[in-house]
Amino acid sequence: MTSWMMVLRNRRRYKTVLIAIAVGTIGFIIIRCLGDSVEQKVSDDLELIGEATVLSAMWEDRKNYHPGEYFDRDVAALRKLDGVVTVAPVRSTGETTKLLYADVERKRTIITGVNEEFWATQSTPLRMGRFIDDDDVRRMRKVCVIGAEIHQGVFKGLNPLGKNVVVNSYHYEIIGVLGGKQQEDNSRTVFIPLSLAPHHLQHTRQIMQLLIRVDNWDNVRAIREQAEAILQYNHPNLEHGIKVLYRSNRLDRVRMIVFIIQLFSYAALVGVFIVGKMGLTNVMLAAVQDRTKEIGLRKSMGATDNLIRDQFILESVMVSVIAGVVGVVGGLVSVALLKELLDVSVSGMVLSSSIFVDLVLTVSIGVFAGWYPSQQAGKLDIVSAMRFEC
Repeated sequence: MTSWMMVLRNRRRYKTVLIAIAVGTIGFIIIRCLGDSVEQKVSDDLELIGEATVLSAMWEDRKNYHPGEYFDRDVAALRKLDGVVTVAPVRSTGETTKLLYADVERKRTIITGVNEEFWATQSTPLRMGRFIDDDDVRRMRKVCVIGAEIHQGVFKGLNPLGKNVVVNSYHYEIIGVLGGKQQEDNSRTVFIPLSLAPHHLQHTRQIMQLLIRVDNWDNVRAIREQAEAILQYNHPNLEHGIKVLYRSNRLDRVRMIVFIIQLFSYAALVGVFIVGKMGLTNVMLAAVQDRTKEIGLRKSMGATDNLIRDQFILESVMVSVIAGVVGVVGGLVSVALLKELLDVSVSGMVLSSSIFVDLVLTVSIGVFAGWYPSQQAGKLDIVSAMRFEC
């Protein structure tokens, strides 16, 4: 009770320290709770991470006269893997052909058959129109989405939606145009519904490539190994030709960026906690000096050194815990607001563990910050303390 009364009496002295520890607590809870969710949110935005979470299953070697073909059973098996968001089969000639529009002829055009899942594996945004969807594939509509290079070269950047182009003697209505930064191949590609590919693409009646999007870059390497094992199992005696590739350079770059951000964030929090501890230590030392006569008086009335030490440590812990509780409340409010703003989810387990760890840290700060001042208070001589003048 005595310690609590002293904290209330000297609340102005403790105000700055309380704010510092509370701010550190709020930052700790925010980073702990929203860190993983924000990382997942960034992972979903492939434009930011350059398709670092996309795997490509290809045929690297075509021995034994095998054409390098994947099947629907391969797609179904890969979709069952934990951490796989989508699997997109791709059919392409891999060769260039001609595109005709009115009296304009464009060479070096690639034509590729895709379905609605293909777009989830690409970082390229849509500039205008729409993507090929499931209905287009099922109904075998003669529609297409064109890359930026074709849009600029053939249509001079004007609106091409609804126009018809001719590729390999087949007519396609343009329903969409890709924008943003694109890979060179996508920029000069005409994308058509996957169901048309076996009929419209010369010498291409099989799925030559599977694009696999993973939910998070931390799972890329593990899922790559699992996917390769599944495909090799599904194609016995042809294991040597199956390779699942990923953009390791991009993945490593993304991981490094995230690591650096987290490092600086936690370093800043550690700095705030250290400042709070040092500030609380200084405040407690000042309290010991200001209350020297009081300490001498209490000792003359029978208070032991241990009792004096315990009082000051308890005061320090109380200030630290009050700051921690204030920080927890502020952290919960901040997480609730940022969760809605960033449109992310927060794990209840992570939130609970963050509060627990934070309270342990704040109690520890109180104990360590109050230990040295309490030792100084306990060592004061009664006579010297009674004669002390501030």
